[in-house]
Amino acid sequence: MAAALNMTELETFAAVVEYRSFSQAAAALSISSAAATRRVKRLERSTGALLLTREPTVMPTQAGEKVYRHFVSIRLREDDLLRDIEPGRGGTTALALAINADSLATWFEPITRELVQRHVELEVLVDDQDHTLDALARGDVKGFLSTQKKPVGERFAAEPVGQMRYQCVASPEFSSEYFADGLLLPGVLKAPAILFDRKDRLHDVFLGSYFDTTVGRYIKHYLPSPSALLNAIVDGLGYGLVPAMQSEPLITVGSLVALAPDHDVMIDLYWHHWEEEPEPLAKISALVMDAARRSLVQPIPKGDLDG
Repeated sequence: MAAALNMTELETFAAVVEYRSFSQAAAALSISSAAATRRVKRLERSTGALLLTREPTVMPTQAGEKVYRHFVSIRLREDDLLRDIEPGRGGTTALALAINADSLATWFEPITRELVQRHVELEVLVDDQDHTLDALARGDVKGFLSTQKKPVGERFAAEPVGQMRYQCVASPEFSSEYFADGLLLPGVLKAPAILFDRKDRLHDVFLGSYFDTTVGRYIKHYLPSPSALLNAIVDGLGYGLVPAMQSEPLITVGSLVALAPDHDVMIDLYWHHWEEEPEPLAKISALVMDAARRSLVQPIPKGDLDG
């Protein structure tokens, strides 16, 4: 019968993975860097596999990712067991999820209470949908929302959760000044656009689709906050693409106008997670996906359209 893995060595290995540093992991565990290194080497001997690459940065190998997920599973199951035996006894488990800013500002925020009630120490990392996919593979996050359809790797899953609908909007005054005759190219070249940040390609996608050509240089303001971006558009500082969940109520009361009402941009979103999730993480993934599917636009299957 194979010997069980040493929990102290597993805990040290997991700390190194999470801190990306032997010295920082050692400090967190109140041991020396040499002791942390010895523990990880013993664990590698026990598993018969190289678990970490040290250069250029400390990263788990494919085998290391499996061992790390095993440790996370043990930690989560232990907390569940302690709470089941004695409610309130289990500790909190660190849980990092990567969510794009627009989702956090709209449909995701209401479910944070449910996540916290599951006794997790929640950390939400905010980045553009396309720029932190490798965070899941590294173990930095346990789930990630992205526009990327393809899973990070063979050990991961990417499940469609719906489409975020964006509308191109402006204040009535701004629309009258720059787009009195409609959304035309001369106005686009003169009007300042409000974008999230320099990685934000949504506005270019919209203009390319709307005008059926690549639009060259135009004036841009960058505001990396969904609320600041929306407020700037309402205040007439520019026009831009915002989630319909935010824009439609403001269009109804006359604070905004839709510049291209028949040309919304639909962005497919996918929830990325470990394929073999521990049960507690699987429940969290299910919670996130259910909330997304209730809030986002669900495309009609092609077969239903053909029928």
